[in-house]
Amino acid sequence: MKIDSSQINSDAGRQVYNTLDCCLTHEIFGKISKQLDDNSRLIYNFERALQAPVLEMMERGFRVDQYERQKGIASLREQASHLQFWLDSMAQAIWGAPLNAQSPKQLAAFFYGTMRLPEQWKYEKGSRKLSTDREALEKLAVYFYARPIVDTILEIRNVKKRLSVLETEIDFDGRMRTSYNIAGTETGRWSSSENAFGTGTNLQNVTPELRKIFVSDPGFKLLGIDLEQAESREVGWQCGVLFGDWSYLDAAYGGDLHTLACKLIWPQLGWTGEKKADRTIADRIFYRGFSYRDMAKRGGHGSNYLGTPFTMARHLKVPTKLMETFQSAYFTAFPGIPRWHRWTAQQLQQSRLLVTPFGRRRHFFGRPNDDATLREAIAFVPQSSTGDRMNLGLWRIWKYMRDRVQLIAQVHDAVYFQFPEHLDENEIAREALALIDIRLQHNGHELIVPGEAKSGWNWGNYDAEKNPNGLKKISISTPDIRQRLDGLARIL
Repeated sequence: MKIDSSQINSDAGRQVYNTLDCCLTHEIFGKISKQLDDNSRLIYNFERALQAPVLEMMERGFRVDQYERQKGIASLREQASHLQFWLDSMAQAIWGAPLNAQSPKQLAAFFYGTMRLPEQWKYEKGSRKLSTDREALEKLAVYFYARPIVDTILEIRNVKKRLSVLETEIDFDGRMRTSYNIAGTETGRWSSSENAFGTGTNLQNVTPELRKIFVSDPGFKLLGIDLEQAESREVGWQCGVLFGDWSYLDAAYGGDLHTLACKLIWPQLGWTGEKKADRTIADRIFYRGFSYRDMAKRGGHGSNYLGTPFTMARHLKVPTKLMETFQSAYFTAFPGIPRWHRWTAQQLQQSRLLVTPFGRRRHFFGRPNDDATLREAIAFVPQSSTGDRMNLGLWRIWKYMRDRVQLIAQVHDAVYFQFPEHLDENEIAREALALIDIRLQHNGHELIVPGEAKSGWNWGNYDAEKNPNGLKKISISTPDIRQRLDGLARIL
């Protein structure tokens, strides 16, 4: 039927326009759906099923404590002012003028013009561009006179970023709502951003020190579940399934993966075999502020994802030679990991296709011999599997516990919800932990990724003095006897 557009008013015109858009989407889907195999169709249906809990979280939002919010804004503004004073003092001594840490043009003129440091270039959308981003500034920090200036600039940027989160516009009812995108990334992990009405922010990138401004509703208590060592266990599962090397996964099952890694990498430290004593040894200072365990954790995570000694040394602020020694010992202790790296490189060359244990497929269109493409491919399976594992657990909690709990937020490997305070906290935690217990089997081996439950009245971590309302690990044997502190009680 032909429609005379002159007979349609503006409101009806918008409806027709949207209807035609839906028809086009439907037509495209009809063609694409024929190309889906059973696994791809299962993933697609799973993502559609997630729309219900996601819309519920987006509609509910997270209540904001205005007192904590304003206190945080005042503190960060004071920090930013103090840092800017020191930056301007150093800049005045060098080029006789203040310096804007957020201005690429000024920073380029300052470092490459006045200080005559080597120019740092990067390629962006096919064009070569002079850079003053974080990576470029970190390279300049190797120069003695530039280091305090670079450190101050980076800290100003960090403070300003945290400040922007606190100053984000919230809704009229005192809640911050985010917009979750279920299919927002190539790994299948969710992304989030401001909501459809222009308020809110990306809740998944809120740093731990800012989370205390987000609180449960009156009469409710927050409960969060984090997957423990999820990506590390997924790496160990890949090594076991592909090559029969279960050493890394067994290390994760041993309790404290990072302390056990310390034992394998530094066997000369006098280990006792007693968990508490060995943890104390692992917590000894190894280099500057880093303990042996810190190095095993951070260095191990970076090594799993093909981080080079030079890049990791720059981020961890340790000598490159030290990271080379660490990585050599790490890969000797867990030989399946570099073998998995080589296997992934072969897959890129042969098919450019990887499939996760949950059946999610991804084609890689970047150059297969490019290091960036290889690193992306190596990170894909552990990160995607962790995201699907968490989201399946989230859907189960929504499906089977929605009469008692209200979903609040998802942060990649963690889910947060609130429940009425009169309910049995331990029983709620046990049931939720059972629902996220998703196991895989292969030739008599089992992949287990446990969860850790924490409860409290705000999203920050518990601190007896600084944040008594924060999330505290739930102990089945010792019930949480804390009482919610509000208003003057919290301040005093």
